Amino acid sequence: MAEQAPEPSITVFVKELMISPVLTIRIDATVAEAAKQMLLNRVGSVVVVDENGHYAGLITERMMLPEESLIPFMRGKAFRVLGREIGNFEMIEETMAELSSYAVGEVMSTDHPFVPPETHMGKAVELMVSKNVHHICVVENRLPVGIVSKHDLLKLFFIPTDGPSARALL
Repeated sequence: MAEQAPEPSITVFVKELMISPVLTIRIDATVAEAAKQMLLNRVGSVVVVDENGHYAGLITERMMLPEESLIPFMRGKAFRVLGREIGNFEMIEETMAELSSYAVGEVMSTDHPFVPPETHMGKAVELMVSKNVHHICVVENRLPVGIVSKHDLLKLFFIPTDGPSARALL
C-alpha cells in the first residue's frame, strides 16, 4: 500500500496572503505605461486584462529588465529584454526606448500560472517553483482578484498554529 503524504497541520489559502485589489493594465496599453505603473506602485508585476476586465496575462519587471542570454557561447555578450536578444549592451537605451511603445499584449506572458482564491498556499508555491515565476495571479470568474508574489511568502513565517489568519497579522 502506497504511503500518503501527511495533511498539513496549518491550512493557509491564497486568499489569505494575496494582495488585493490587484494592479491591472489593459492589453492595449504600452510597455512604458506598464513600467510606470510598476514604479509608481512599487510592485514587480502588473496583471493584464482585456476590454471586459478578464485576466489575459501578466507582465513583470523580470521580463522588462535586461537578463543574461541563455545562449552558452554568447554568455556575457548578449542580453534579453522582453524576449528579444540584444547583442550590444551599449544599445540598452535605444532598445528600451524602442520597446517602450510596444503594446503590453505583444509582450505579456499568456501562459503564466493563475489560481482561484481557495487554493492551498502549498499548491501556489509548487506552481511558482515548477514554472520558475515570482508572481501568481488570483482569478475568480475570469476576473483578477489578487496576486501573490514570492515576497508575500514571507508572511508564512508569521502564521500561528492557533489564532488569527495571516491576513489579520499583517
